[in-house]
Amino acid sequence: MKKTLCLLAAAVALCTACSNNNQPGPNAEPPELKSLADTLAWAYGQNIADVLQRGMFASLDADLILQSAHHALAGGRQPFPPEVTMQALEFIATSSNQIAAQQDQNQRMAVDEKQEAYFSELQKSNSKVKRHPSGFYYEVMKEGKGPKAKLAQRIKFDYRGKLMFTGEAFDQTYGKREPIMHVVGEPMFPGLIEAFQLMNPGSIYRFYFPYQLAFGAAGGGTVPGYTPLIYEVELHETYDD
Repeated sequence: MKKTLCLLAAAVALCTACSNNNQPGPNAEPPELKSLADTLAWAYGQNIADVLQRGMFASLDADLILQSAHHALAGGRQPFPPEVTMQALEFIATSSNQIAAQQDQNQRMAVDEKQEAYFSELQKSNSKVKRHPSGFYYEVMKEGKGPKAKLAQRIKFDYRGKLMFTGEAFDQTYGKREPIMHVVGEPMFPGLIEAFQLMNPGSIYRFYFPYQLAFGAAGGGTVPGYTPLIYEVELHETYDD
């Protein structure tokens, strides 16, 4: 909440920048940023605008926000004392947090329902798909030989990652970079740690990870939050160092 209040206080600077009648339209090009200070200033202003467009802030009168800022900067008399202003800001911040939490819950419930339907149909349409006790699903495309990979063991593998609902590829090694050398569990999202321990050298598996066992609610890299994933993994070697 403290961070939100600080951003609201800093919004005065943003309002001042918009004080003339020639405000940029939605298709206007941003100005040229000539220095690090310019970049930081622009990023800070953008962050303030993002805050003002979220939750309860989005329902506030933007023109009145500008009028209030200009009035204060001109030394005009305020309609209420500073403590009332802080109480109002605290109320807005609390309400916005509640709205954000509700939106987050709604998104989670929608994705949970869609995931459940996807996995149900997947098992009906493909008898080779199995469910792991931890909650992800997998299919053996090619079985390898030798002992399975172990936690904390160094491995060499290729992979292709896709967004489950669209099938869009978001990352892969094939044709882009050399196979990956990595240690099982350092770091990996939970489902992948378990997945590697099903595989032995030479095997190719396809894994279906619910978002809870992938990048979770926060997401990671180019993967948005609440995104279930498909990983096609080819394990080349395991090493006992």
